[in-house]
Amino acid sequence: MKFIRRIAWAATVVTYFLIALGGTVLATDSGLSCPDWPFCYGQAYYSGTYHVFLEQFHRFTAATVSILIVLLVIGIIAWARKDRALLMMAIAAPILLVVQIVLGGLTVLWKLPPQIITAHLGTALAIFAIVITIAVLSGKPARRGDGLPSPEHPAKTRKFVQLAISNALLVYILMLFGSYVTGSEAGLACLGWPLCTPAPWAVSNHLANINILHRVFAVFVGLVTLWTVISALRRWRIAPGQAIVGLLGGVLFVCQAIVGGLIVLLKEPAFVAGLHLALATAVWGTLVLLAALASNQLRAAPQQQEIEKMEQAEAEAKKEIGVVRQTIANYVDLMKPHVTVLLLGVTAAAMAIASQGLPPLILVIPTLLGGAMAAGSANCINCYIDRDIDQVMGRTQRRSLPSGRVEPRQALVFGIILGIGSFIIFIAFVNLLSAVLACSAILFYVFVYTLGLKRTSTQNIVIGGAAGAVPVLVGWAAVTNSLSLPAIWLFAIIFFWTPPHFWALSLLIQKDYEKAGIPMLPVVKGEAETRRQILLYSLIVLAITLVLFAMGTMGYFYLAGAVILGGGLVYLALRLWRDQSKKWARTLFWYSNMYLAAIFAIMVLDRVIH
Repeated sequence: MKFIRRIAWAATVVTYFLIALGGTVLATDSGLSCPDWPFCYGQAYYSGTYHVFLEQFHRFTAATVSILIVLLVIGIIAWARKDRALLMMAIAAPILLVVQIVLGGLTVLWKLPPQIITAHLGTALAIFAIVITIAVLSGKPARRGDGLPSPEHPAKTRKFVQLAISNALLVYILMLFGSYVTGSEAGLACLGWPLCTPAPWAVSNHLANINILHRVFAVFVGLVTLWTVISALRRWRIAPGQAIVGLLGGVLFVCQAIVGGLIVLLKEPAFVAGLHLALATAVWGTLVLLAALASNQLRAAPQQQEIEKMEQAEAEAKKEIGVVRQTIANYVDLMKPHVTVLLLGVTAAAMAIASQGLPPLILVIPTLLGGAMAAGSANCINCYIDRDIDQVMGRTQRRSLPSGRVEPRQALVFGIILGIGSFIIFIAFVNLLSAVLACSAILFYVFVYTLGLKRTSTQNIVIGGAAGAVPVLVGWAAVTNSLSLPAIWLFAIIFFWTPPHFWALSLLIQKDYEKAGIPMLPVVKGEAETRRQILLYSLIVLAITLVLFAMGTMGYFYLAGAVILGGGLVYLALRLWRDQSKKWARTLFWYSNMYLAAIFAIMVLDRVIH
């Protein structure tokens, strides 16, 4: 394993240098200094200008990375093929390497098209992430000085891993977006920073919108990064190394944001533009490293007896929390904030898609506030109705109602107040159509799903999923005060996404549903039929997402993203269908969350540049 680890770290360093060098080549307009490929003017080495040297140096560095990855794959197959994670990455790395080589050639032969440049960078970043992960996982899990595993509940470690991975994916999307900004010559479409004064030439062709959206998305990613850094620092005693890595990632993010401002203020000098990509790549690598370290920590997870002691200590610590703070937390818990955040995300995305840009904040804020209250209302009333079965199911026993932290009547009143407040906000600040849609989602979720289907039909999730798909209609109606065919297709994507997402979860907690008497598909039809249905609906989701391109609503950028993301969903559904272990169900459940957020983010980007 030492050989694998050393080669992986060497590949990490060289790959980082390759990406930074590629940014310098692009920023200095050296990409076409060698008009042919793979040779330069028909020669293995051509002595020419400074630009020719940069381009050839970039190609030679890429060849070095290729050699290191081949050595890495050989090492894993020879000494670590029993490690499933390392073996999967050993399979993925050479595939991505071939794709990267092809894209590198197309970049030159097709004269630097922005889409190919973006794909070229995206593949390089993926390879960078793989070699970092291999380097970490080929080492021993991090342990405390006394030699015992890190004393943290595995569930908490897993949540931190998910946060770090999500943050890394957001940075990945931000970097691809930034690459497109550079390739489409939208980098100087705004004359100021951080606020944007659109250049006259950049307004008619939407380049200013591309630049503004990149900045807004960067602010959002920055807030998520701050959340990750704070979460990492809170784990200082448990994992000081991870805390340092997280803090470093936050500092690097701030530095690359400042350098991004200098690009505008200094009129895009080559050195600063190259430094901007180098710092962004460092942020990406740092977050991948953080996620890999935390994942490796799970390999040294404490045993069940130690976990029980942790849970007891946590319960005692919670008693010391202030009464007011705890009461607020109890009522927020009724609103199921982890679900509400995803619904608000697709609502905001639908608004951006409908307006083909950034809708005014004076409309976004009340729409999201009303949407949060509507979702919270439905969830509160759902918790009130299902409080009996929530007491039986292990996953829900700790919620505010079954644990006795909130009285049932108070929860019901709180839910009704939220629903009324949501309707008032939509009527006063948005429009009647969005108010009616939000109200209908509450009523459908409560009466059709919770009271009518959940305890009586295996189709509860299929039909009930319509309530979770309404937020995109609300967002669309908020902007256009109407509903059109593209909005219906957005609704359909979430509607057909819901069954495989929740059925994957039901495979993990099947015993809970059996105890509660809930006729979920795996309980009634069995796990084999559930896996088959998950695969079927995953294929339907992929097909529906492609319809948006066929209609002309979305462009080629969206098509590429939809195929890649949908292909990943179908692949995981296939693995789940063939493999009887719970591991693939857990992976599919996590990926489906990421999939929905990513596909809508790609829609927004595509509509802005379409």
